Amino acid sequence: MSRLLRLCPKLVLAIGATLVIGAGPARAVDDYTLPFYDPDVSLSYGVDRDPRIGIQLDYTGKTWYDDDPHLGRVYDNHTGLDYPMPLFSLVAASKEGVVAATEGGFGTQQFGDFGNFVRVRHDDGRQTLYYHLASRADGGILVGFNDDVAAGQKVALSGCSGRCFGAHLHFEVLVAQGNDLVTSDPLFRRLWTTWPGRVPFLAAYVRENDPDTVVVVWGRTVTHWVEFRNKGGRSWRPGIWPGRAVLGTWDPATHASSFAASDWPSDWLATRVDATTSPDEVGRFAFGIRGGPQPGTYRETFNLLAQGLKWFDHAALGGFYLPIMVIANKTP
Repeated sequence: MSRLLRLCPKLVLAIGATLVIGAGPARAVDDYTLPFYDPDVSLSYGVDRDPRIGIQLDYTGKTWYDDDPHLGRVYDNHTGLDYPMPLFSLVAASKEGVVAATEGGFGTQQFGDFGNFVRVRHDDGRQTLYYHLASRADGGILVGFNDDVAAGQKVALSGCSGRCFGAHLHFEVLVAQGNDLVTSDPLFRRLWTTWPGRVPFLAAYVRENDPDTVVVVWGRTVTHWVEFRNKGGRSWRPGIWPGRAVLGTWDPATHASSFAASDWPSDWLATRVDATTSPDEVGRFAFGIRGGPQPGTYRETFNLLAQGLKWFDHAALGGFYLPIMVIANKTP
């Protein structure tokens, strides 16, 4: 395809937790996703499921009889999942819910016993905690108490507040136990939408009906469709809001297109996905291309958008664009 432009306490180099499969029950589609958007972020440490000092039980079921940190697995008495990422990286809600608490008064890189966080309450009785965040003064807290949040919505920016030795996100899934909230290991219990866990929004190009230059007569319209595989953790839906999966103009985002046809919902929004597309399924986006400009050769760039939440990673998508040739109307 010629037009795809292929282009917590201790922080160490990360290895991919998603490469190791653990035990636990499978979950249904549209459950939890990874709490960030960058698919290259990996796990540095997971939850220690054994509360005893000097004995560590990781998400794969392996027990370590020491108090040494084990890269990509666990360190002693760790209560969450650590994901190394640069300061001010976007943090996403792992599941839809309501904001139960926030703290943003500590410095973005202020070392101490307490740090900045967002905690979200979910309908299944669990809560998720996003910790070591950037300060509110630095724009690190993007939601407020009692706000409704959608799955995959931006809720914070990463930082290094609290007991933090390098920028990362500390993520916990919490369950009620009496009057307390206690940690639950989402890797071991396979709470992710897909196994292994995935970021909310990611796609890969599959095919289109005209893989070469789209030729359209000036003033007329041709129908074009393109298919992408859903490589993320959230289903694409044609009608749900926020999060409806659409194809819009890019570079710059939402620019008015000279090729917008009568079936476009707006001059920048070409179409929405034809049908609900679960993770690993292929979704189709069909839309008209109108020969609006004068005859000549052009290029129109597009990107996928979870509307109201987040644009997809355009580089990872392959830089999708259409070469278009507008020709004069032929006379008999």
